[in-house]
Amino acid sequence: FSGGSDSLFLLIILALLAPERTECVYINHALRPCSELENEISLNRQNASSLGIPMRVVNVPHGAVTALSKEKNIGVEAAAREIRYGILRRIRKEEGFSRILTAHHREDQVETVLMRILAGAPFYAYQGIIRDDGEVFRPILSVPKAEIMRFLAAAGLRWSEDSTNSDTGYLRNMVRRKILPLISEEERWSLFRIASGISVIRKRWIPIPYTCSFFIEADRRAFLSAPPFCRDEFIFEAFRMLGRNEGRVSRRTVDEICIKARSGKGRIDKAGLFFYFSDSALRIYPPLDDFVLPYDGKDLHFQGLVLKKAEPDSLTLVLDEAKLSCPVILRTSREGDRIALRDGERKVSELEKDMRVPYSLVLEDRNGIVAYFARFAGGRDRLSAHFLSSSPAGSALAIEMEYRYIQKDESYGR
Repeated sequence: FSGGSDSLFLLIILALLAPERTECVYINHALRPCSELENEISLNRQNASSLGIPMRVVNVPHGAVTALSKEKNIGVEAAAREIRYGILRRIRKEEGFSRILTAHHREDQVETVLMRILAGAPFYAYQGIIRDDGEVFRPILSVPKAEIMRFLAAAGLRWSEDSTNSDTGYLRNMVRRKILPLISEEERWSLFRIASGISVIRKRWIPIPYTCSFFIEADRRAFLSAPPFCRDEFIFEAFRMLGRNEGRVSRRTVDEICIKARSGKGRIDKAGLFFYFSDSALRIYPPLDDFVLPYDGKDLHFQGLVLKKAEPDSLTLVLDEAKLSCPVILRTSREGDRIALRDGERKVSELEKDMRVPYSLVLEDRNGIVAYFARFAGGRDRLSAHFLSSSPAGSALAIEMEYRYIQKDESYGR
């Protein structure tokens, strides 16, 4: 519930139909002046209260949106949307709601189709905004904006206006203000029906199944047996999910990946992503920047991962931290790194090659590399021979994914 005209229209409908089963959530992305946000929140609380709907305010920490934008190399709007939907999904799950409802309407759909036409997107992208994905439902997607405005005029309620909506530096605002006024009512319905038709077609094909942890993995035979447009969509989605969607993925790149998949061996690097091919699988890895961080025995967070004390299993490294010689650091592996193993000294680069992973992490103290971490990337962790003789009562260490969550105070955190 942004408090704008569209979400206020939807809230009025819900107040009439299901007030006891509805909660509105306002998310403050901390991207606008405080005075504007305070006035907006105050007005939104008044409207929600007058309609008998409880309102929750979730504050995103200042700078979190821009930080995610830089981290994933995506636009500020895309970063805000990712954070917003993450918050909404978490609340839905924790509070037991069946659906997240958003107030996208017909003009939003028309704008989306126009934006994708301008970007030269493939035909299946013209389905635009998905009406119902099983979790997020957009009940007024077919309602024209003009009808919403007529309804609100009759209701006599005020709504808030986001000052950034006038900034034509954003593509959607440019389309909304400079192109959409030139599109007739009949043409708008035609574009809407195109999106609906493509949506029906897409529901009839089975997407390529995959697993996603730190990297994406799909069965190679399933990938090759899928229709060409399914393979294309899988590749586009991988670039989007792994934070490399700052521009179009070229047809040449897609074709090169498909050709390599048919061979079933080797690797290619494209736009910062690493594609590994084998007889059985296709793996896609995100970029991992070089870093060096001091380790003091506490959880160490970095680039979407965390080094932490873990529940021991047959594959977890058990390390006697008392034997570490300070300073101790965690870093990305480098050319020339070597680790002393039970079967002799090995180059770290050779371990990466044997395990078919693009990179690894090492824990290093004053005497050399103590531990090698590749399990998070689909390989195997290794402990130096010096620490293998340690007592099994040491600390179990692992590199794991770091998931976003809603903190108890309802601020967005990591």
